[in-house]
Amino acid sequence: MRGLKWLCCILFGCMLMSAAAGAKAETQWYLRVIARDDTSEAQAEKLRVRDAVIAACPEEEMLLPASFDVIKKAAESAAPCRVEIKEWSPDESALPALTLYITVGEGRGHNVWGVLYADSLLMAKAGDIPEDPERVEFVWPIWRWLLGLFGL
Repeated sequence: MRGLKWLCCILFGCMLMSAAAGAKAETQWYLRVIARDDTSEAQAEKLRVRDAVIAACPEEEMLLPASFDVIKKAAESAAPCRVEIKEWSPDESALPALTLYITVGEGRGHNVWGVLYADSLLMAKAGDIPEDPERVEFVWPIWRWLLGLFGL
C-alpha cells in the first residue's frame, strides 16, 4: 500500500511539473484595437487596423516581438494610431497577458479584442475575431494537457 502511495505521488508530481512547463512555454497574447470614437467611420477604421495587424503578425508567436516594427507600420498604414505592447486582461478575474494594444486617434470608441495564437481562437482570418467578448473561449494549458492525457 505504501508503494502505491509513493507511485501516485510521483505520477501526480510529474503531471504537475509537465503542465507547469507547458504553461510557462506558452505566452498568451491578446490583440486590442480601440477606435477613435463610436461613429460608423471610426468603427470601420478600427476594423481595417485590426485586419492589417493580423495580416502582419508572424505565424509563430515567438517571432511576434521581433516583428513589432512591421506590425506597427501595417497598423499605421491603415489609420493614424499608437501601437504598444502592454500587459492587459479583458476582465479582473484573468491574469494580465501580453497585448498588442492599438489606440486609433484619441481611443474614445468601442474596442475589438481577441486572443492571438491560442488553440481555442486563432486569429488567422478577420472573420474569426468576435466583436462580443462573451463569445471568447479561454482554454487553460493544464486542461488541454489533461484532456490529451485521456485522449479526449
